[in-house]
Amino acid sequence: MNWLKVGAIVVGGIIVFFVLDTAVHMLLSLLGAILFVAVIAGGGYVAFKIVGARRRRQVRRRPEEDEAPRELEQRSTVVPPVSSPPATSQPAHYDVDDELARLKREMGR
Repeated sequence: MNWLKVGAIVVGGIIVFFVLDTAVHMLLSLLGAILFVAVIAGGGYVAFKIVGARRRRQVRRRPEEDEAPRELEQRSTVVPPVSSPPATSQPAHYDVDDELARLKREMGR
């Protein structure tokens, strides 16, 4: 009789394990399906918005613009001279440790 109770508890534990495993699996599958549908729907919404924005931005020509050709303007562009960057006061062999020590002295540490 004692072994029968132990066997019943073991069988009951196995059944509970499989039931909980199935419930968790169904919840994760449902969550994955909802996530998949949300990603697809969001991508479709963004694509629809982009296509709609392109349609709204189209500029329609007036009929009188098509008849008269535009004259090309001649423009002369003056490019200002590029100034060289100012010379730095630090030597070519700049030392980070010296700079750190200087900053610590200035900060009062």
